[in-house]
Amino acid sequence: MNSNFFLLNKCYQTIEYYNKRLINYPKREMLLKQNIEKTYYEMIECLFSFNINNSERIKQKYLKDFLVKVSMLDFYTRISNLKKVISKRQFEVIGNRITELRKMAYGLIKNEKVED
Repeated sequence: MNSNFFLLNKCYQTIEYYNKRLINYPKREMLLKQNIEKTYYEMIECLFSFNINNSERIKQKYLKDFLVKVSMLDFYTRISNLKKVISKRQFEVIGNRITELRKMAYGLIKNEKVED
């Protein structure tokens, strides 16, 4: 149960890094910026829901929802890079953080299945 707080902390760190980049998004990319913000708030919501629920089936659902949100964040990051809103270096750093979140979530899914 303690590992999911580690995932939450990593998620916070990724959001903090991304927030610093969102300041520089141009007005013409306002929709992309809003989608990114909405997605990472939903990621946090999925992790809180995962922490609160006791049912393994429901916990699995929230972890899978979290992974969908992480994938969407990855997609928005790729679009930002293609539109030259973020640099290649920022794209790599965010990509590494997203990969780390994804690995941790899959590890939690695997761990939850083993405990059944």
